[in-house]
Amino acid sequence: MEESSNKRKKSTITLILRVFVAALACVLIVRSLEFRELAKSFQNLQLWVILAAVLVKFIAEIGMAVRWWILLRALHIFISLKTALRLHFHGLFFGSFLPGSMGGDFVRAWYVTRHTHKRFQSALSVFVDRFAGLASTLLIAIVTYFLYLRGQGLLSVEPGEGAGGFFSRYRAEALIGLSLPAAVFVGLLMVPRSRAFLKKAGIPIWNNMKTAFVQLREVLGVFFRRLWLGPAAIGITIVFQCLTFVSFWLIGRDLGVSDPLRYYFAFFPLVWVVGSLPISIAGIGILEGGVILLFVTAAGASHESATALALCQRAIFLIGAVPGIWIHLRADYLPRRREEFLVDGRDGLE
Repeated sequence: MEESSNKRKKSTITLILRVFVAALACVLIVRSLEFRELAKSFQNLQLWVILAAVLVKFIAEIGMAVRWWILLRALHIFISLKTALRLHFHGLFFGSFLPGSMGGDFVRAWYVTRHTHKRFQSALSVFVDRFAGLASTLLIAIVTYFLYLRGQGLLSVEPGEGAGGFFSRYRAEALIGLSLPAAVFVGLLMVPRSRAFLKKAGIPIWNNMKTAFVQLREVLGVFFRRLWLGPAAIGITIVFQCLTFVSFWLIGRDLGVSDPLRYYFAFFPLVWVVGSLPISIAGIGILEGGVILLFVTAAGASHESATALALCQRAIFLIGAVPGIWIHLRADYLPRRREEFLVDGRDGLE
């Protein structure tokens, strides 16, 4: 009971901190914003451009669900594509609309275990799939930067004392910070009672870590056993994300943001990778602030037009997650028929 209470308290504190970060980022965005100019930025925005961007978002999310489904089948986890789509949009709904401490990936990982006997592998597949998506997104940003933006002073770091100067300056503090926990641990090992406690507590943790490592190695090993899987995951991600960047470029042109398409291919991937960190609620303030910062400082856009682009991005993300509301209300994330729980079957991707 006490452990459950501590978990709830920790979850509440984490949620408060994330809300604070989101609120602080939003305050920083709006404090110097001219709302009349912001309204003017939306005047030239064409309806067909927004509708096209929304359609691209839906198609992209379906593509991401297919990417995960392919990974599941490669792991011999046989759920239907329809089920994978339902679980994907259900997790997207949680990650986009609900301010809980449990992200959409955790929700998807939890409920996919209800559809298969390979519970641990199916849960790990969600996070491996997410990592593959983020790696592909970052790859787009890096390639775009080195092909088109290198040497333009973008993403540069101001000269300073560097990492070497930092560590030499705080060398004593670093040594104390590293040696003190080690000394405490050694001291605990020398006391019989604490040594027995550490052994009793450490054995289950160690066994769980070994089990998790074995399962993770098996999940990652599928990329080496089936060499086509990695390029397929990267290819699917790049194709659908490039379509998304083009749709945002069309929106940006109507809003008066800088024209070159290369900025969108470099900036949005970076913002998405940073926004995926669990430091805010659904990336609120982080995604918007990143778009505004990069397009204003590097692309020369006005603060209002960049803010309008960031708001359009948020609106499209929310609309793209709307099917998850219907899935959640109908409880379509749970197996409804016995045949949806597939214990065996043929891979078809051999």
